[in-house]
Amino acid sequence: MKRWLVPFLIVLLMASVFVSTASAGEEIPPGAVGGCPDSFHLHMTMDHDDQHHADHLHVGTGDLNGDGWICVKHVVTKGVEIHIHKDNNLPR
Repeated sequence: MKRWLVPFLIVLLMASVFVSTASAGEEIPPGAVGGCPDSFHLHMTMDHDDQHHADHLHVGTGDLNGDGWICVKHVVTKGVEIHIHKDNNLPR
């Protein structure tokens, strides 16, 4: 019995680590079709006025699937802040 206890505990510990790592991603809210790739965050789409664009740039796609959500990544390069938009199309 003792011979099986240590390997069983090791397997149990490894399984809990892998399961918690796999479920650590960003939660997808109700109504959103899919999620975002790593380093992107889910944001609601909105209309932007000219004043909103005064201090940064927006590049990429909009809400192609029409669910009201997009994936956004904020990048700063050479002193310019860029918001990269990508539609949220990763499966749940």
